[in-house]
Amino acid sequence: MLAHPGKIGIALIGGGRIGCVHHRNILNNRRFELLYVVDVIEERAKELAAQSGGQAQGTSDLTVALADDRVKCVLVSTPTNFHVQTILAAVKAKKHIMCEKPISLDLKEIDECYNEAAKNGVHLLCGYQRRHDASFSKLQKAATDGVIGQVQVIKTTSRDHPAPNPAFLKTSGGMFHDCASHDIDVQRWIAQEDPVSLYATGTCFSKEIEAVGIGDWDNITISLKYPSGKLGLVDVSRHATYGYDQRIEVLGSKGMLQAENPRQTTVILSNENGFTSDVTPYSFPERYVVTYAAELDHFGDVVEGKKPLLVTHQDARKSAIIAEAATHSARTGEIVILKYD
Repeated sequence: MLAHPGKIGIALIGGGRIGCVHHRNILNNRRFELLYVVDVIEERAKELAAQSGGQAQGTSDLTVALADDRVKCVLVSTPTNFHVQTILAAVKAKKHIMCEKPISLDLKEIDECYNEAAKNGVHLLCGYQRRHDASFSKLQKAATDGVIGQVQVIKTTSRDHPAPNPAFLKTSGGMFHDCASHDIDVQRWIAQEDPVSLYATGTCFSKEIEAVGIGDWDNITISLKYPSGKLGLVDVSRHATYGYDQRIEVLGSKGMLQAENPRQTTVILSNENGFTSDVTPYSFPERYVVTYAAELDHFGDVVEGKKPLLVTHQDARKSAIIAEAATHSARTGEIVILKYD
């Protein structure tokens, strides 16, 4: 059966938590037509495909989706340890790829995926979705346009909610790669340069995370130094009791920019007990509802040749280099001089 004229045929690879977010956005985006849902649990794939209300097919066999000429691109939302093999199979089949971050925890594998994509004439977009957030994007543009003069200090805060499943942590790649890589990407995006050195610290208050036995942390910080003299500060926590917390503050010579947490409403109750407002979003799917949709739309622009990739090969590899250096710093207590070759 032919895909609808003018629509981009897409296969969703991975039907877990983030896969469901992407599934909803694909169905709500008129530019795309969902043709396949692929998941190792075939029942799950068929269940999501059945919800599509069209001709989508659910399967556990990736090769079936990749062999279909109607499929122009794939969206990879599998666990990280399956990213590389899925990307390389899609590249070989000449499909454009959007993949959840990180592409890999191995720098050589990241380079291989991007180099093979370039050889085969397909695009590979790494899903650092915060670049597509309206508030963060406006802040970044204002900072780079010189609205607050010379940027001096960039502070990013990311505190997750709810606390992660301990079983997930074993394959997460560690807190710097799993959580802080988003902040690292945002830092470079705002600074418009690469840090030359960093110092990172980590601690673990959670007995559940400690019991996993991988030596990971639940709270980390990174101090970054940029060539121009800019300073970067990253503060990340695995769990905030008050909800999902994502903020940016940029200090410049002529002022300050801030991007705060959205809330369900702007209503504030003031009385003798103080000030009360709505809580922050419950978790990342709620916080980034519009952002993930905007990211998918950007991918459509890239596939159709209308825009270049907002997150490039160099962005993905440098974030991985910095995350690994921060992990080393937190384990050794050393200041790390960064090299990107």
